Amino acid sequence: MKYNAILKVGVLIENNGRLLLIKERNWKNGKYQWNIIKGTHNSLKDKNLIDTVMRESLEEANAIIKIESLQNIIYLKKHNQPFIQLNFIAKLKHIKKNPINKILKPKKHDDGRSEDIIEIKFFNKTELKKMKIGELIGERAYISIQNWLNNESFPIKALKNVKNY
Repeated sequence: MKYNAILKVGVLIENNGRLLLIKERNWKNGKYQWNIIKGTHNSLKDKNLIDTVMRESLEEANAIIKIESLQNIIYLKKHNQPFIQLNFIAKLKHIKKNPINKILKPKKHDDGRSEDIIEIKFFNKTELKKMKIGELIGERAYISIQNWLNNESFPIKALKNVKNY
């Protein structure tokens, strides 16, 4: 059986040497764990992957960002469904309705989806280095944070948008 890959994005938002993480419910175990901001590309809403990153940052953390670089590309399978996730590094420009360090209620979107995010917090490098993999929602978040701690990224111009295919 042939499956089309689902395209995901993630973003690691920096501010003054700190990294913004969200605490959300893990669909596997029901526990709340730390994660990077991420989501699925929606070709009906998003012109390109950058639009997806901007939309997800606003939806999940009320964050207005400036994308700086492409961090990594992760390939995974869930129930035989392939996923490709492109993670980006961005600088925080502004937070609308500041949710940082406040306990949040799950947010409902216009399309019926909900974000089960209960906390948004900045972590410095020392705190991130001490964080155990079990405190994070999964390996994707762990790998991306480790890449960020090691200053691993690619120029944003490595991502090309082709209009005529």
